[in-house]
Amino acid sequence: MDATLSRVWDQTHGKVVRSGAMPRRTPPARAGIALAELPERYALPAAILRLALTPRRWEPWNSFNEHRAYPSPRAAWLVDVTVVEGHRRWLADPVRDRLAGRTDAPAGSGAAVTLELTVHPERLPAGYAALAEVLTWLEAGHVAAALADSAEAYGWTATADLDDDSELTVTLRPGHLTGADAARSRLAARRSSGLGPRGLSADPGRLPEGTLATLAQAAFRQPAGSPAAWPGLRHRAVAARIAGLADGLYTLDGGTTRLVDADATMEAVQQAFSYPRDKLDVAGMNVGWVISADVPAAVREGGLDAYRRLLLAAAAIGQHVGGARARPRPGCSAGPPAACPRRTWRRPSPPRRPKTSSTCCSSAGRAPATSPTT
Repeated sequence: MDATLSRVWDQTHGKVVRSGAMPRRTPPARAGIALAELPERYALPAAILRLALTPRRWEPWNSFNEHRAYPSPRAAWLVDVTVVEGHRRWLADPVRDRLAGRTDAPAGSGAAVTLELTVHPERLPAGYAALAEVLTWLEAGHVAAALADSAEAYGWTATADLDDDSELTVTLRPGHLTGADAARSRLAARRSSGLGPRGLSADPGRLPEGTLATLAQAAFRQPAGSPAAWPGLRHRAVAARIAGLADGLYTLDGGTTRLVDADATMEAVQQAFSYPRDKLDVAGMNVGWVISADVPAAVREGGLDAYRRLLLAAAAIGQHVGGARARPRPGCSAGPPAACPRRTWRRPSPPRRPKTSSTCCSSAGRAPATSPTT
């Protein structure tokens, strides 16, 4: 058990990341089948995959210019999503909007669709060392939550499960609810995880009244099947410049907010980030959502898998909270980039600073591990 705890401490935030070249990566095989060409019985699962995984924004001025609905360090995309039917497997290729590896289509009986999420920490430079593993599991939590959000928007459910062999699966099932066009439009909003001034930037303005309550509802009334519902996490939020709400530290219990420290500021949240303030002005943002857990107790009770479940849950919360603040660009509907006017997907002008700014921190171990969410 001491060895497991030592491994966990090696993965916590605060470790020095040494620069290095990105490992060479082989793209998915071109052989496959386009999502649009799947049989009609597979139309909704295909739409869920597209909404959750398709790149939402391309930024030619950004060294990591492919932005999806969930964050990935260095846009390395550390999690693969594979459709599994018995011994047959199709790797989701969100950039080409297709399933790769086989030219025949999944049967798609309509009862359930099994997705296997595989993690690839080796896609990060060697300088990330043990931190690569924790970042990979955080990304997996974001992906699972994105699938849950997208499934709910189409009236389905996406249930995540981590088995004893640390294999993470998400099962899509038809639900009894009718999907909402508004939810699909919001989830399809163009995203950016780039740093300011052209990506994430603090806005000096005030956020609308009820913003923190909206974020709390997104966190604690998550879609069915999301790992965000897994136990073991504690939630606090530092709020600043929200109309009708006093600045300070709030507890967030089941979606109910309560002020506990009026002197707390976003400066303390800034200190949890390795990025300096001139690169990412966390202290100037409006909301810092801080997630913590009793990691030693969880590891002693459930081993390394218990720690990974905490990471998955914390990241899923971050995905739901970030998604709640997404706003669709006027003229763009839900769907892949082709759904937006062609001109918006050529070399664009630098975007205006976003009106909304928030950041989400997940605490893992003795020092907080952070996962910015746009």
